[in-house]
Amino acid sequence: MKAEIKRLISNGEYEKARFMIGQYETDIQDDSEIYLLKSLCSIGLKEIKKAIQEANLAVKDMPYVADAHYNLGYMYESCGEWLKAYEQYSIAQGLVDGGNLGQFNRDELDHFKNQLLNRISEELNQGTKEELLEKQHFIDYIVIQEDVGWGVRKPLFHDLEREMITSDYMDYPELQKMFLGIRGLPSVIDYAMGIQKNDTITEMTEIQRVSEEKKCFEVVAEHESYLPIIMDKPNSLMFQLEDKQVDVSYVSPLQYVNYRIPKGRTVINSENSKFRVGEIVPIVHDENRKKLVLNIFVDGLSQTVLGKDFEKVMPHTYKFFQSGMVCENAYTAGDWTFPSIASITTGQTIANHKMLHSKLLRKIDIDTPILFEYFKNAGYNTTKIGGNWRIAPNYGYARGMNRVFYQHMYEGYTADRVITETEEQMHRMQETDQFIWMEIGELHLIADELNIAPLQSEFMVWENETLEKKINSVKQNYDPTKRKYYLKQVEYIDRRLASLYQYIEEHYKEDEIVVSLFADHGQGYLVKQDEDFLSDERTKIAFMMRGNDIKGHTREIMSACDYSPIMCKLAGITYDYTNTDAHLPMAFGGSEEREFSVTESIHVGDPYQIVLNGKDFRFYLNGKENVTSECRVPLDEYETRLTDANGNVIQDSDKIAYYTKWCLDHVGSCVIYKD
Repeated sequence: MKAEIKRLISNGEYEKARFMIGQYETDIQDDSEIYLLKSLCSIGLKEIKKAIQEANLAVKDMPYVADAHYNLGYMYESCGEWLKAYEQYSIAQGLVDGGNLGQFNRDELDHFKNQLLNRISEELNQGTKEELLEKQHFIDYIVIQEDVGWGVRKPLFHDLEREMITSDYMDYPELQKMFLGIRGLPSVIDYAMGIQKNDTITEMTEIQRVSEEKKCFEVVAEHESYLPIIMDKPNSLMFQLEDKQVDVSYVSPLQYVNYRIPKGRTVINSENSKFRVGEIVPIVHDENRKKLVLNIFVDGLSQTVLGKDFEKVMPHTYKFFQSGMVCENAYTAGDWTFPSIASITTGQTIANHKMLHSKLLRKIDIDTPILFEYFKNAGYNTTKIGGNWRIAPNYGYARGMNRVFYQHMYEGYTADRVITETEEQMHRMQETDQFIWMEIGELHLIADELNIAPLQSEFMVWENETLEKKINSVKQNYDPTKRKYYLKQVEYIDRRLASLYQYIEEHYKEDEIVVSLFADHGQGYLVKQDEDFLSDERTKIAFMMRGNDIKGHTREIMSACDYSPIMCKLAGITYDYTNTDAHLPMAFGGSEEREFSVTESIHVGDPYQIVLNGKDFRFYLNGKENVTSECRVPLDEYETRLTDANGNVIQDSDKIAYYTKWCLDHVGSCVIYKD
C-alpha cells in the first residue's frame, strides 16, 4: 500500500494519498516513514503549518535519515523560515557525506543554501529589536555549527585538531551561547608559557553560558551571589556597589573568576577591555533542597562482579552505601555509553531517544527534558566534572549546567583528578545547594588495553595470560585475564573514592545529601562464550543511592531509565513521566514494581537484539538482518526465546506471543516497513 501512496503523491493526488494513509495506519501505527509522506501531502495541499509538524515528527523518529532532514528543510523554506531551513539542509548534507543515502542532489543543495543565505542577508535588518536579536543569535549558531560540520561527523570534544578552547560554542539555537575558558594549573602554565593548545584533549576547559562581550554590566541580586566573569587578558574592573566603589584586578586571563557580590544593585565597568558574564549563582540554602546531590558515574561497572563480593571488591563504597539502598537487579537500556547515558538522563529507552549511531552524531532533542535541567530549574547550583567524550556538550549535556569542567578522561580527567575537583567544588561553593555530576572512566582502560602495566605487577607471571584479540570496546570475547585486571581496576577506583566518601560524611548531615553511584553497562569480556550477547555481565549495572533514609538491599527489577525519577524523588523534585519509559521503583516510594526492564542493542551492521529481564524470566528477540546505516531496523525475520531466571527454556506460547508483540510495538518507530 505504501508504494501506491508514494505514487499518488508523485502524481499530485494528495487527498487520495492522505485517505490511503489513514487506511494504512489502521493496520500499522508505528511506521515513521508515514510522517514524511503525510508532510508531503500537507505541503501539496498548502497546509504548511501541519506539514512542518509532520516533518518534525519524521526527523524525531528518523534522525539519521537524510531525506527526513531535507524534507523538513524544504517545509521551513516554503514558509520563509530561512534559518531553520538552512540548518536542516546542512544536517542532510552531513548525513550524506557520512555515507547515508539521500534522494536529492547533494551539490545542488549548496546552491539552495547560498540562496537561503542571500535571503537571510536581505532580511537581516527587518523586524523589531527582539526579532533582530533572535535572528542574529540564530546566525551566530549557524556560523559556529557550519565550522564544526553541524556536529554530524566530528566528535568535537574528542578531536586533537579541533581548537575549541578560548572560543564560543552553541549547542542549540534556543539556548544562550557558551564560552570555553581554560582551567587547571597545567593549562594555566601552558598559557603563561605561550605553549597552550586549544583542543579539549591536551588542555582542560571550563564551559559556561555567557553574555555577549561588553564593557558594562548591571545586575540586581536578590541574594549575595557569585558573579562569574571571564576576559581575554589581565585588566582592572570597577564594581559600583550600593554603598561603595571597588577596583578589582582581573589577573587570570581566559579563566572564569567567581566574584562574590552583595545583595542589591551592582554595576561592573571595564574601561579597556570587554568581558563576558556567566550565569549568576545566588549564595543561599533552601530548606526544600538538599545541600548536596552527587552523581558518581563509573563507566562500565558491572553489578555481576560485585554481587556477593561487593564488600571485598569495593569495601569503601560498600561501607558508604550501607547507609543507602543497593539495587541488585538494575539493567542498562543499551550496551554502550552513548545510548545508555541518554536513557539515564532522559528516562527514555534507546528506541525512543534514538541516540544510537557511533559515527554519525546527534544531540538530544531540545524538547526532551534531561535530569540536569530538573535540578537547575529547582534552584540547584549545577556542575559537571569529567572527560567522558560520549557525555560532552555537543550531545546536549551542557543543558541544565551552570558550568562544565572538561578534558578527555585519558589525558586530564583521571579518577584522581575528577575526585579532587569534585571535593574542591563541594568546598568552594558549599554555601549553595549543589548538584554535581562526576565521571570516572578508568574501567575503559581494560577494554581499550591501555595502561595495563600497573595491574600486571599484581599477578604472578603465569597469571598474565595472552589477551583475547579485541574488535572494539563493545564486541569483545570472554577474557579471564581481562576480568582479573578489571577487578583490580575496580578496587583502585574504590580506594580513590574513599576520600570523597570521608569528605561527605565529615561535612554534611545525613538529611542534607543525596548521593548515587551507578554505571551505564557491563563488559563484553565478562560474557562467557555460551552466554547470550545481552547477558547479565553486559547488561546488569551498579546502581545505588543514599539519602532520605532509604536503606537496604533490593532485588526489585529496575532500569537505567528509572535513574532520573529516583534522583528527583529523593531530592523532592516532581518528575514528568510524559513521553518517557521511566518508572519509580517501590523501593523508592513507587506504587508497583516493573514487570520487566528493557535492554536493546541497535548497532549499524549488526542484527537488532532486545532482552526483557523480569523477576523470574528472560525474553529474547533477535533480528536476522542487519541494522542499516540510518539506524533503521529490518524485522521481517526474527527469533524469540523465553527462559526462566536460570536460562531454562520455557515453552509457553501465550507468554511468547505477548512478549513478542510488546517488543515489536516497542521498537516500531525504528522498524523498516516494506512498501
